[in-house]
Amino acid sequence: MKSAIFSSTVSPKDGYGNITYELTRFLSEKGVDITLFLPESQKESANELSLPFEVRYELPEYIFRLYQPKALKFWKRINVSEFDLVHSLFAFPYCMIAMRSAKKYKKPFIMGAQGTHGVRPLTYFPEKLVLKKCYSQAKKITVPSLFTKQMIEKHSGHGHSRSAVAGKTYPIEVIHNGVNFERFQKPQVKLDKYRGKIVLLTVGGLWGRKGHDIVLKALSKVIQKRKDVHYVMVGEGNGRGQLEKLTDQLGLQDHVEFAGRQMADDLVSYYQACDIYVHTPKIVDLKFEGFGIVYLEASACGKPIVATDAGGIKDAVIDSQTGLIADDGDIDGVADRILRLCEDEDLRRKLGLAGREYAEKNSWSSIAEKFESLYRSVNV
Repeated sequence: MKSAIFSSTVSPKDGYGNITYELTRFLSEKGVDITLFLPESQKESANELSLPFEVRYELPEYIFRLYQPKALKFWKRINVSEFDLVHSLFAFPYCMIAMRSAKKYKKPFIMGAQGTHGVRPLTYFPEKLVLKKCYSQAKKITVPSLFTKQMIEKHSGHGHSRSAVAGKTYPIEVIHNGVNFERFQKPQVKLDKYRGKIVLLTVGGLWGRKGHDIVLKALSKVIQKRKDVHYVMVGEGNGRGQLEKLTDQLGLQDHVEFAGRQMADDLVSYYQACDIYVHTPKIVDLKFEGFGIVYLEASACGKPIVATDAGGIKDAVIDSQTGLIADDGDIDGVADRILRLCEDEDLRRKLGLAGREYAEKNSWSSIAEKFESLYRSVNV
């Protein structure tokens, strides 16, 4: 089976790139004949990774909107006559080229929608027309969470407007994102500087909707009862200055650490060093977490989780089984759950063990098997 896979990036340093890298690599290991299509700007990253399959740099560079001259490049078609199917890993804008190319050469078209970029373009013109067209032409649409599926159906107007096909729903299938489980099982350097502390950890970009400010505000309540709690933020972003200012305003300087971006084994060390993984994203103007691979990474290290019910979180964290989930934006609820875990080591261990099992079930190897099965189903 020859599969043409379209993506904007293959760099493991970002979310979409990590998904592309891991999924294509495991699909290739399972014998799927892959050719990965990328923009030219990804050539250096791909060469560094020594990918075990062919890569072609025929896609235009990423754009957010279609009201610019560069958008004309997304109407091109690529010769996919040699392939059995065409798979756009993500929705807007590369689904446009994938859909048009598949249609011209009469190949099955599959597309993914991870979260924000599978929904938000449905709310403005002309992007909504293009994205609806892609959804209607796809043999299968994969999403990482039930929430993402519901948001697509809600904002596409499918089944609720004249533009919808009466009685028809999009062929959406929930397939979780995965985790490179084995990577997180290798013991790394112990971070002795955290000895004697209860360490909270968040991994991700430092910007508004990631919800670091919620953790800081919850932490100001937690330390009134537990002075041994220390919060570590791994990541960088344009919101760091505001978070540092908030840390000062709340008097948390002795309890907070900005660790910057960490990669490879260093990142694993931080996961392994923490006691509780805390990640409390928000939904802001239809920008949301479609899933949250970081939760599986923490679970793979056997860590209990505190999260908020915002986006596709409940597919990545099972409430009261692998973690504790508060309502979106509920600072008191987050503080309460952190304190509960700080004071109950047995509960931390129980949630962590269940989380490790859940992460193993969602390893990239298992997820790749689901995609392989999906490929076969559209080729029948």
